[in-house]
Amino acid sequence: MKTKLAIVLSLASFCAAPAFCDTISFTGSNTNLGHSYTYGSAPETVTAYAFNNDGSSASLFGKHGGGSENGVGITGTSDNEIMKTDFIQLDISNINNPFSLQIGSTQLTEGFKVCFSSSLGSLGTACTDYSNPGADPFTTAYITKPSGDNFVSIQADGGVNGQGNVLLDGLNTNMAATPEPGSLVLLGTGILGAAGAIRRKLSV
Repeated sequence: MKTKLAIVLSLASFCAAPAFCDTISFTGSNTNLGHSYTYGSAPETVTAYAFNNDGSSASLFGKHGGGSENGVGITGTSDNEIMKTDFIQLDISNINNPFSLQIGSTQLTEGFKVCFSSSLGSLGTACTDYSNPGADPFTTAYITKPSGDNFVSIQADGGVNGQGNVLLDGLNTNMAATPEPGSLVLLGTGILGAAGAIRRKLSV
């Protein structure tokens, strides 16, 4: 009987496990997307914007080149990717959990910076430089956005030759700390069902 109870509870716990991550893909189809483009599905949507370093508008380029050459870059730059002279900024006001970024085309130690800002069009000052990713594509550790900073910017750091360029491939949201209401109901139902089965066994 104890074995059966353990199995039932284990199954209930397994089914109630929350979604550990939600991935937003930035893979495009080799086309100009304009100054801004929205990715993801409600409620977790992210809007990407393209800017030059002086804050003037640029255009996003959805790239689909195979391998790690898939993602969003900037139209008209080298390989239509993100360079040191421009940046892509994401409005992450709908992202409330820690997240990681997947950056592609990072070969030859082409690094990048991730900066937070409270203003659209401003690169930001709270920057982390991933100067030697060591993988292509490269995924950052989970990042928690600073309070009040609803924009995150991605910019190439120049690479070993000063001309590095990268792509924004994806954003992974860590959902482990936020169980879905339906999962909690399932867990409770499983426990109540197991308790009822044991009670019937004991009364026989």
